[in-house]
Amino acid sequence: MREQVLKQMPDLPANPEMQNWEIRDFSEGLIDKADDNLLPENVARDCQNFVSRYVGSLKKRGGQRRLNPEAELGGVIQGLYAYYYDTPIAERRLVAAADGTVSWWDFGSKTWKNLRTGQSSSQPFMFETCVNYMVCFNGVNKPWKWNGTTVSDLANAPVDGRYPVLHKEKLFVVPVTAPSSIYWSDSFQPEEWPEVNYWQVKEGDGDEITCLKKHLGELVIFKGRSIHTLRGTSLDDFRLEEMDSRLGCVGPLAAAALGPRLYFVSNEGLCVFNGMSATNISAGRIPKLWDRINKKQLHKAVVGVWDNIVWFALPEKDSTYNNLIIAYVPEDNGKFWPWRGINVSCFQTFDDGTKVMLYAGDSNAGYINQQDTGTDDFGDPIHAYWEGRTFDQGLPEYEKKAKHVYIQDSPETINAVALQISLDYGNFNTLNLRNNDSMIRDFLLLHGFNKWRYFTPRLSHDQIGPCEVRGLLIPYKTGYKPKVRGDS
Repeated sequence: MREQVLKQMPDLPANPEMQNWEIRDFSEGLIDKADDNLLPENVARDCQNFVSRYVGSLKKRGGQRRLNPEAELGGVIQGLYAYYYDTPIAERRLVAAADGTVSWWDFGSKTWKNLRTGQSSSQPFMFETCVNYMVCFNGVNKPWKWNGTTVSDLANAPVDGRYPVLHKEKLFVVPVTAPSSIYWSDSFQPEEWPEVNYWQVKEGDGDEITCLKKHLGELVIFKGRSIHTLRGTSLDDFRLEEMDSRLGCVGPLAAAALGPRLYFVSNEGLCVFNGMSATNISAGRIPKLWDRINKKQLHKAVVGVWDNIVWFALPEKDSTYNNLIIAYVPEDNGKFWPWRGINVSCFQTFDDGTKVMLYAGDSNAGYINQQDTGTDDFGDPIHAYWEGRTFDQGLPEYEKKAKHVYIQDSPETINAVALQISLDYGNFNTLNLRNNDSMIRDFLLLHGFNKWRYFTPRLSHDQIGPCEVRGLLIPYKTGYKPKVRGDS
């Protein structure tokens, strides 16, 4: 029986030539659904704080910087908004809510200027820009407006309105006391709310509206377990259509558009809506990561878009606030990259007249944090790692032997990535650097670590500074047929 098994194995030359095994593409992202041996060669079976946007480049994510390190707000950030207006010159204001107070940030004096105090300290604040002013709703306090100079109540609007959206020049909200209905103002008149301007959305289904979004010229209405669109321009020609009866959105900030698609968080996973139907995009690739999300706190989920990447902010494990970003790169069927060390309660892009920045309200403190800037998190290193699948070089029956592992870095990389290897499913061991030049580093495989059937690479970087890997190469030889001991 033993002889039969060996005869079925492929024969190799008596003196096998040196062969090269390499990874030049890291762009597949994380997949944790398939068995290790079935994963694509360019996939990560585990990773953190890395991203590959292009074939041939694996980079650390960008860093974070606090906008207000010396002027921390009194509690976690409840809302964030960019208000642009002309009175008489163009003004730009970054507005934030925390601990029941809404303020705007004075970039010159680096201080907060209060707009309204004594508001709810527990509800999210949402803002919208109308023709002549910004409006604010939180579902508890009377809605109000600000024109850049004066703060006053927003007359006639539903006192318990939530989720304000300006659509077809009408201001839409969802009252707390009518959670399956949308109400709207007259066109160009945010303080005129006729009694007939409302529409019930699947009333009596035991569900409620969780999120409103403008998309492709329509108003998308999310409930917890369904998606609807409102089409038309007025009560005379409005028509409501249910687009999906299986998937819904978990919260008011848990959806964002990128191009023609609307990405959102449902109770079932991370999803996309193309205007006609919704699809779960996480179930087929990262079900294990999704299982680690704290579903009891999922209503706090936030979705943002930056640099053509969708940022899903979620609470991981036992966290009661969003402490994980699952970055989604939509190109080439979509790839996922988990980022940790980023706490987000809300996102807001802000154009200061010179450049556009991405800000995030801190979900655990009173800070506004600029994202994707620099190479550190508030002065501390970003801890990143990428762990590949287990490789057998196509011949798991045969032992492989090598002396060197080469890593190609970017010329701009200052602090090089560390390399660890696991042989035959053993522990990871750090390799010693033997030699290097400006782009290639040579790691030596010492005796006891130079033979394997299965090889797993792990790249890590725990220093301040940039990190980019462009390839990994192992020249190796394949041994003779394996020795099989014992009788069958």
